Amino acid sequence: MEALMARTVWISAEDEFCGSGFLTSAGTVTTAAHVVVGDGTLSDLVIHHASGAYPVQAHDVRAEPKNSDGGLFYPFPDLATVHVPALANHPVLPLAQDEAPVSSEVTIVGYSSTVPGFDGAKPETLLLRVAGVSGPYRRFLGDGVRPGHSGAAVLNQDGTVCGVLKGSRNYRTDAGGWFVPVGALARFLGVRPVAAPVRQPVPSQAEIVDALLAFPVLARPEARFDLLDIMGNHLGLPHSFDADDRPDRRAHLQRIVSRIESFRDKESAYTALYTAMEELAPYDQALERLREVIGRAIGGWESA
Repeated sequence: MEALMARTVWISAEDEFCGSGFLTSAGTVTTAAHVVVGDGTLSDLVIHHASGAYPVQAHDVRAEPKNSDGGLFYPFPDLATVHVPALANHPVLPLAQDEAPVSSEVTIVGYSSTVPGFDGAKPETLLLRVAGVSGPYRRFLGDGVRPGHSGAAVLNQDGTVCGVLKGSRNYRTDAGGWFVPVGALARFLGVRPVAAPVRQPVPSQAEIVDALLAFPVLARPEARFDLLDIMGNHLGLPHSFDADDRPDRRAHLQRIVSRIESFRDKESAYTALYTAMEELAPYDQALERLREVIGRAIGGWESA
């Protein structure tokens, strides 16, 4: 939590708490435009960080659009940056490579003046769920957004910024609200979007079993028992990997894969399976396919 808060700020104007923000590059605070502009450029603007309070001038603010149109909501994209040289050496929050998927959980990291028992702005996180697309925005449901959360970072589960909080449908209820998506944020910041890596589909158990059936050595029951012995050794178990015997080869392999899926450390178990097959059949061409399938099962060999 402390590491995240070192990358965030809260913003006041005329001694009033206005909203939240976060560091996106050296000395650059990103927030919602309506937080720092309001109906016009606010006076006595101050950026509050764990390291101190830093007054800024109107020329330090870049907002898009520059002014409100007088409507109920500040026009899209409702984004702003504030130049704060004193924060140049502090850590920043990285931008996500792609948009947050619908139904994914995201975390709001910002500040609120409604923390029970405390006066003034205090750190507060919210857990939200992306509900869908709403025009150029993303719509969310979940924890109640309150005044002061506007401009806060919306984070994916990997800690990257997938948006900037705009506001709530109703600040008195948990009616959901909107955030500006990372694509719009990247364009505003002048950052070239990075193409998201293509994720390969997670293999089914049947696909993994088929990859194992390609090894002639596993036609022999004793070879399958050797496989379980080697897996147990690699996993540091005092016994063979636990998988009930089955007279049919496919059924036995299906049982082994099923037990891997329920093992306390599935990735290690799948890695042990591949390593054991390397020892049992070091020159079998079926290893290539097994490596590819298990790589998808564990999310890539770099994570193993």
